[in-house]
Amino acid sequence: MENLKYNLIWFYFRIKPELKIRIGKENLSEIMKTFKHEYILIDGRTGKEKGIMAFHRVLIILGLALYNSLQDSFQNKEVLIDKIHDILWKGRMSKNVRFVAFFVRRSKNPFISYLKLLSPNNEWLFPCPPWEKESVEINNCVGWHQIKCPYKDFFEKEGNLELNRAFCDMDKRVAELVANSIILKRRHTLAKGDEYCDFLYYRK
Repeated sequence: MENLKYNLIWFYFRIKPELKIRIGKENLSEIMKTFKHEYILIDGRTGKEKGIMAFHRVLIILGLALYNSLQDSFQNKEVLIDKIHDILWKGRMSKNVRFVAFFVRRSKNPFISYLKLLSPNNEWLFPCPPWEKESVEINNCVGWHQIKCPYKDFFEKEGNLELNRAFCDMDKRVAELVANSIILKRRHTLAKGDEYCDFLYYRK
């Protein structure tokens, strides 16, 4: 309960400014109340995690709580998901990733540094399991097929699989931070019903 309280306090001061920027001041107080209620409900019915998976769990709950809180404000689901993506990405998360990317770009081998630190191939940040990956060999490329993803599994179970797009797009946004050294190509995703997500990183 203490962890939940601290998470809510932290998210309140993190999310409220982003909501004000993305959707305006109207009904903001009511939306924040709904968000807090939704966060507590989702937290109460999902399993607890430890270590880095606790971070992922909080991020997943945050996305779904925002989705449930903003449905009355956005009748178009595509627009709503785009807004949630902006709220999640353009705030503190983007600043933290940009800080790491700054040093990656200045490293001796930005391509390798990126794969170790910022890509989903980082085993500390994206452990296997619950992620499951199969390597793919392609010339001038480091790639893999991701055949299992806890984000996709969570949103599918919650009946909001379309929300996964708000998170999937972040892979592309992160890769763009080192665009002079790397290109991410993707044609398949689990969320679209494919058998895997393909991560194909080409060296520029």
